[in-house]
Amino acid sequence: MAADSGTEDRINRICRQMEEFAFCSQTFHQSLKGGSADYIGLTGIANNQAYTKATSTFGYVEELLRSVSDPTLKNALIVCENAYKVVKDAFGEGIQSFAQRDYRGMLNAERIAPRAQASCTSIFSTTPPPKQNPLSQINREMRILIAMAIVSGSSIG
Repeated sequence: MAADSGTEDRINRICRQMEEFAFCSQTFHQSLKGGSADYIGLTGIANNQAYTKATSTFGYVEELLRSVSDPTLKNALIVCENAYKVVKDAFGEGIQSFAQRDYRGMLNAERIAPRAQASCTSIFSTTPPPKQNPLSQINREMRILIAMAIVSGSSIG
């Protein structure tokens, strides 16, 4: 969906702060309704995308846990399961605050998500021997979605 120039400027301002501009921009454009959104609208998109991704990842990790027998990998996945539960709950709470126009409450709820999510990335590099992280692509996207939500939410005047 093509965005009007004001919306495009806001999307660019947010996405230039992300580790991957293209993913950020594409995510906003795919969810844009009517080609126009202020920071509140963009925050709504980012929050919903982050919550959806965290929820599906939490389910995926639970599925992986049922099929893994390697104890080291199982322990790493338990860290990820806990991490994604925190992220999912943080965005669930953030979305409730957002719906009540409590943007400070939303940001306070969501600010715990980056550290929680990072634990799912770092556990795979800190556990000897280093394990292949089955969530590396998901973690990268989740990291960007969390940052998009926090940066756009912080831009609400």
